[in-house]
Amino acid sequence: MSSILFFPMSMPDETLLSRITRYHFLSGNKTEAETFRDLFGVAPFQLSIIPKQLENLASRLPGVKESNLAELLEINTTFPAYKPFIGLSKEPSKEFDKVLSDVARVPRREGTRNSRAKICLACVQADLIECGYAYWHRAHHVPGVTACWRHGEELLQSCPNCSHPFYRKNRLLPGLTDDCACGWNAVKPANRSLASNEEREFAVFVNDILQRNLPSIDYTVLAACYRRQAKKQGFVHGNLIGTAKLFSSIRDKFSDKIISKIDLAYAAGIRSQWIRLSTTRGQIDMPLARHLLISLHLFGCAEKFEKCLAEESLLASSANPTVRLKEKTLPEHKKKAYREKISMLLEVKPGIGMDYLWVSAYQVTRWLNENDKDWLLSKITGNVMQKSSAEPAVNDEDEKYATILIEGVENLYRITQKTGASKYQ
Repeated sequence: MSSILFFPMSMPDETLLSRITRYHFLSGNKTEAETFRDLFGVAPFQLSIIPKQLENLASRLPGVKESNLAELLEINTTFPAYKPFIGLSKEPSKEFDKVLSDVARVPRREGTRNSRAKICLACVQADLIECGYAYWHRAHHVPGVTACWRHGEELLQSCPNCSHPFYRKNRLLPGLTDDCACGWNAVKPANRSLASNEEREFAVFVNDILQRNLPSIDYTVLAACYRRQAKKQGFVHGNLIGTAKLFSSIRDKFSDKIISKIDLAYAAGIRSQWIRLSTTRGQIDMPLARHLLISLHLFGCAEKFEKCLAEESLLASSANPTVRLKEKTLPEHKKKAYREKISMLLEVKPGIGMDYLWVSAYQVTRWLNENDKDWLLSKITGNVMQKSSAEPAVNDEDEKYATILIEGVENLYRITQKTGASKYQ
C-alpha cells in the first residue's frame, strides 16, 4: 500500500475531516477525488464520526499502523466521548483488535443522525490569531452539543444568511475563511447569539469527558454507578432507581426546549422510557447525548464522574475475588497442526531440545510456547527421556575394556607397594 509524503500536524482538538481538508489545500490536488485516493485509496465516501476507511489512512502514515490508528481515534475523532458508554467487547488477544472491537460498538445511528458540521464564530477568529489557521473543532461535534464550551456562543450548522449547510455528503468541508456563495464570511463581524447557561454547562462537561479519554468499562459498572448516585440524590423507587423522578428532575433543570436541542428523540416526542438501563449488544440502550445529559445531572462534573466509575469498577472487581479469568480458547485446528509438526520433528531427530526447535521451526515453536507451553515442554522432556532409556547404558566391549583397566591398576598398585616395602626393610 502506497504511503503519503506528508499529513498536516493536528491542531488542538481538530476533527479528522478538518485535517483532511487542510491536506487537500496544501497538497495542491485539483479534485477532492484525488485527495480521497491519496489518503484512503478509494473514491469519495461519507466521512462520519469514525470513517470506515480509517485503517487505510493509518497504514499510509509514517510509523506503525496500529499506533497511527489509535492516535487518530484519540485526538481527531469523538470516539473518546463514547468509550465509557459503549460497554466492553469480548476480550481479543491483541490490543489492536481491542481497539477495532471498541470502535465497532459505536452505534451506526449516531453517525447518520449527527453528521452536520458546526462552527463557533468566536473560535474562528481566535484560531486565526492563536494558530494562524481556522479549523473545525472536535468538541463542537459531539452529539447533543449546541454551544461552544469556551466562548458560550451558539454553534452554527449552516450559513446564517442563506442557510447553505456547511457539511455535504461525500464532500470535504469548506475553508472557514472562504466566502459563502451568498457572500457571507465567518471572519467578518456579525451578530453572535449566546447559548443558554444550561447548554454551555453541558458543552463544558462534554469537552471535559472528551479530553479525559476515559477507558471503556463494562455496562454493569456504568449501570451500578448510575443507580448508586441516583439513590444518593433521592431518585429511588423502592429498591430500584426512580427513573420517573430522575426524568422529572432533568426536565425541571434543563427544560423541554433545551433537552429537545440535545436529544433528537426527545425533540421527536419519544419520551416513554427515556431513561432506561436495558441493554443491547452489551451496552446500555441509550444514545450518547442522553448518557452525557444524565451523567451531568447526576455527577455535576467530569472529574466526579470519572472518580465514581473508578470506585464502582473497584467494587465490582473485589466482589468476586475467587472468580478466575476464563482461559482463552485456542484455535483447535492451529494447535493440532502445530502439535503434529513438532511431533514429526521429534520422531525424525530424537533428543532435540528447544534450541533446535527455535532455529528450525520458529513460528510453530513460538506459538506453542505462548499458547500450549505445557504440552510442548512435556513432549520435549518425554522425547529426551525416551531416547536415554532406549540406548544401552554400557556397551559389551566397553565393559571388557573397563575390566582390563581395573585389573591393570590393581596390579600396578600391588607392585608399587611391594617395591616400596622392600626398599625400606
